[in-house]
Amino acid sequence: MEASENSLSNALAIATVPYQKWNETYSPDMALQIGTIFPDLNKPFFKADTTNTETLISTKSPSHSPVPPEQIERETLLTQIYETSFVINDLTLFLDTHKEDEDALNMLKSSLQTRKQLMIDFATKFYPLTQACMAEVYAQKACNYYSWSEGPMPWEGACV
Repeated sequence: MEASENSLSNALAIATVPYQKWNETYSPDMALQIGTIFPDLNKPFFKADTTNTETLISTKSPSHSPVPPEQIERETLLTQIYETSFVINDLTLFLDTHKEDEDALNMLKSSLQTRKQLMIDFATKFYPLTQACMAEVYAQKACNYYSWSEGPMPWEGACV
């Protein structure tokens, strides 16, 4: 008992965190860019100039080699999966301390359904991203085989 009292008296500071309340949330695409679904938690350490695009590395293909429509669709679906997955992760952190918050639970349920459907859509159109996704597509008879043979292996990267 003495040791813990002694360590508290030598502490430089004791952090306090205000209890977070449910408020409006960012859209999934904005949340992924900012790093949180909660505007109240968006406390940047400094203001970065977001209008200066000269220093950004261009991810667009050169004009002489246009991006195929299939690639654009694949990347769009993957981005939606990333965004929805980020929302789910942030919601689970919120629900760790707010386990009965109805708004958060409803948003989580909706986001889980959205991600499941996005994963099925992706697997049906292109290739499965996970074993669970592959099993779901096979169970729904959206394809007549159960195989990783379509698309790149997971370690090869998603968009090729």
